[in-house]
Amino acid sequence: MDMTVLSHAPLRLGVRLDASDACFNGHFPNAPVAPGTLILGMCLEAARTLSGRNDALSVRRFSFSRFAGPGEYEIALEERGDDLECTMSQGDTVYARGRIGS
Repeated sequence: MDMTVLSHAPLRLGVRLDASDACFNGHFPNAPVAPGTLILGMCLEAARTLSGRNDALSVRRFSFSRFAGPGEYEIALEERGDDLECTMSQGDTVYARGRIGS
């Protein structure tokens, strides 16, 4: 898995999930799907980086609309009041979306 910063304001990260990445081992044989916990973890790490905070963050209303297999994705974080809205997408297709706050 590779993550690169595409922009800082708003924060956008490019994520490349390779079919050989360990996250796909057994999840699922012959139909690799990135675990939701991995996607959520990437979003939380991006939120910590953006906010500069090391304390606990809360996940609010996070949902997954599609299975994410190997490929290139974008994670975007935008401020929404006291929360950060996190979206993982590929072009116009949204795979996951939720809010992260303190």
